[in-house]
Amino acid sequence: MPVPNLIKYIIPAIILFILCMLISVMIGHIGDPTQRTINRTQIIYTQTAFFIDSDNKVTLNDHLRDPWLMVKDDWQHIPWSFEQHTYWLKITLTSRDPHDTQLFAHFDNPMLDELDVYQLDEHKNMIKQLALGDTRQGLTLAQRSIPTFDLILKAQSRTDLYIRIKTTGIAKTPIKIYNHDEYGRLKEKIHLIWGIFIGICVMIALYNLVLFFAIKDTVYLFYIGYIISVLVLMGVVLGFGHYIWPIPVMAFIHKYVIASNFAIAIFSLLFALSFLRYHTHKGRLYQISRNFLILMMLLTLLSFWLPEYQAAPLFFCCLGILYFLSFTLIGYKIRLGFRWAKFYIVSWIPLICTAPIQPLMLTGKIEYTFLTSYAFLIGVLLEIILMAMALADRMRYQKEKALYNATHEITTGLPNLNQLEITLESLQAQQRKFSLCVIEISNFNSIAPYISNQETDKLVLKVVNDISAQINLDRRFIPFEHKHGHPIKVAKARDGVLAILAHRFINLQALQLQLEKMQLTINKDLTLSGLFINLDTHIGVCDHPATTTLVSHIISQSFQALAQGKRAGKEICIYAEDEHFNVAQRLTLATDLQQAIRNNQLELYHQPQINLHNNTVEGSEVLLRWQHPTLGFIPPDQFIRIAEDTGVINELSLWVIETTFKQLKELLSHGFQQHKVSINISGKDITMRGFLTKVTNLIANHDIPSHLVNLELTESVMVSDFNLLSELMKAFSNMGVNVSVDDYGTGYSSLAYISQLPFNELKIDKSFILDLVESPRNLTIVKNTIDMAKHLNLTVVAEGVESNLVEQKLRDFNCDIVQGYHYSKPLPFNDYLTWLDNYQKHVINQVY
Repeated sequence: MPVPNLIKYIIPAIILFILCMLISVMIGHIGDPTQRTINRTQIIYTQTAFFIDSDNKVTLNDHLRDPWLMVKDDWQHIPWSFEQHTYWLKITLTSRDPHDTQLFAHFDNPMLDELDVYQLDEHKNMIKQLALGDTRQGLTLAQRSIPTFDLILKAQSRTDLYIRIKTTGIAKTPIKIYNHDEYGRLKEKIHLIWGIFIGICVMIALYNLVLFFAIKDTVYLFYIGYIISVLVLMGVVLGFGHYIWPIPVMAFIHKYVIASNFAIAIFSLLFALSFLRYHTHKGRLYQISRNFLILMMLLTLLSFWLPEYQAAPLFFCCLGILYFLSFTLIGYKIRLGFRWAKFYIVSWIPLICTAPIQPLMLTGKIEYTFLTSYAFLIGVLLEIILMAMALADRMRYQKEKALYNATHEITTGLPNLNQLEITLESLQAQQRKFSLCVIEISNFNSIAPYISNQETDKLVLKVVNDISAQINLDRRFIPFEHKHGHPIKVAKARDGVLAILAHRFINLQALQLQLEKMQLTINKDLTLSGLFINLDTHIGVCDHPATTTLVSHIISQSFQALAQGKRAGKEICIYAEDEHFNVAQRLTLATDLQQAIRNNQLELYHQPQINLHNNTVEGSEVLLRWQHPTLGFIPPDQFIRIAEDTGVINELSLWVIETTFKQLKELLSHGFQQHKVSINISGKDITMRGFLTKVTNLIANHDIPSHLVNLELTESVMVSDFNLLSELMKAFSNMGVNVSVDDYGTGYSSLAYISQLPFNELKIDKSFILDLVESPRNLTIVKNTIDMAKHLNLTVVAEGVESNLVEQKLRDFNCDIVQGYHYSKPLPFNDYLTWLDNYQKHVINQVY
């Protein structure tokens, strides 16, 4: 085990050991002070008796006149009940000690309404009397929280204590008598337990309040509500509430103590629903729980009008339902795999174990001791701590889930680009050599629009499974992670692109052979949604030595290799270090291109388009040219690719559009009122922010008719973002701008695209036109394409016409517009104006 992991486990173990030792010492120190009463520590004899006054009319004088009212029996046999009786207890203390003894009678029930204590000597003379209880005024906090009567028992004498108890709630009151020292120890231990309980509750509540403000999750508020409700109830039951609540508030809480019980039940259920996330789906169990919550709230209001002895049975009935419902909620989530609910399940155990102790003690089934009287408090404390641990476990799970979602694809579960970067950084930290291989599913973007998202994921996972079958058992490939004991060695770098990591290959040639073998195993024939797909892949490889390189550069280099391989027609291409110069040269060229745009050093050429129906000029296609000051003529496909790769393409396209509109305006001024201009648009332009607004503003600024503008979209543009393209084309169509399918037949377009989008024109690529007369295959394709376009009410343009025979064939097929060297090569704008004048004169001469 690595040293950091060892420390991670050893330190918590040491802390846990220290905490357990502290708890065990503290428990040993507390012990059971009720075992140190005068019966066991002093030479004092006791005799007890009791009387139950059902009519609540008997007074102390009645007992003094008629001593036989009292039943001489052990107090354990008193039939305590919730009925409104007055209980009279008597204890006779006889001292055989030669010294006076100070004694303290502790009445362990701070919920009593009235508690009167009378001390009489053996001649029935009153020595001392004290009126305690919640309804009495002028008592100290100590007298309210720990009801006690102190007395002096003279040496070799006897005294009687008469005790009167009257209350609307629980009347049973354990009474223990201690000497001075033992009573002092008892108070210390009581205050220690109270302090621990209050301190833990307050700290946990404050901590969760901070969490709520940070996370805004209401489960923390419900947990705080539960803690406060517990503090309220336990403060009344055990007496420490007098130290944390004002006396009027404490009197109100004591009077309506059953409402506190209901509050605990309500917050318990609210916490369960929120903690287990039932509120996110609101199914049948949620509806039942909500209705039960409403019922408990109504009973809470009712408890303010009912006496305690009537409201208590209603609460106990609800408590049974609450337990059953809570365990049903927990059980259902466990079946769904809520693994982070384990602490919440455990938190119920101490509550279930300790909750019956107090009722059993009150009914005499369990003997009263200090520990049994505080068992429920200890159980509640453990429950609160375990609930806090459950919330922490839930937070940890949510953090893990958030991290998992950030590093994995949601739908497929595959590691994503973030996980790929994390793995690469880890390998770099270990100074390990590796090769990053990115695998692109060819034509993925063209296939995706035809199938559902589920089918797209199925396609990706199909390729992943084929790859995994080849590399999972091969130790030369590095896993990104392990799931259920199995290595995951394939990540998703982007849509349609997967990534794997290799090492330990003798050389790159060995890796390439393995990748070629892997490619052969990918099933190329696949049918999804009734669509037959012929799968193919391209791979780009970046071999990374054990040196420090930015992870983003490694990934970029692998994609550069992929792009280079596709341009060169290679299925596998390895990035070479000696291409750094070419990259630098391309960046310099991109900078020069940007300067050329801003300094208007580019030029637009026009190639005319002829209407075959009347032999007039329909318009022209604008073609971009760049004459570099030092490098000379730069081919358009070269500098346009650089513009796309370096992000200059949008600026370039806007320059072309604006310059075209300026030249169109000049054409209009020369009298060519119906002359159209066709502009090529790339996929980068479609995704440009505000592209529509920019084009609209340029049309308005140059005051040109929008119907004379024709945007030519290549088929690769159409598969970049179908939804965005659809919205954009509808907007252009509403403006009157024409949209054309450019280079039809060379890319990934289909009838589905053409029928779903508002195209005006279809342009057949010149590769089908150049040898139209010699190629029966191309002849058939062109004829059927024109027929199809006519049925869709599209204008057909054929480019690449270089002979009369080709022109005649296109006339026969009813083609609308043609362009090519048969009419003119692309011309600079001024030359094109001259050509237009000459052509117009030529047409007029032919007519006359």
